[in-house]
Amino acid sequence: MITLLAILEVVLSVAVIGSIILQTGYSAGISGAFGGGGPSPYTGKKQGVDQLLEKIALYLSIALAIVTLLMVHYWR
Repeated sequence: MITLLAILEVVLSVAVIGSIILQTGYSAGISGAFGGGGPSPYTGKKQGVDQLLEKIALYLSIALAIVTLLMVHYWR
């Protein structure tokens, strides 16, 4: 049981990291520091895919917290 939870924890961790990295930010990021971050009609508000990735990251994070608590419970 603990092995299954450990594997699930690793998979969920990688999925959470991936869903957060795939999201675009509100700022121009590093390209703005070098003059490449001009005004865009999409800045300041999250659009379609970003909203989906935000929800996926939230649900994966909740699942990760639950799996972590289950691991603590079964570790004894």
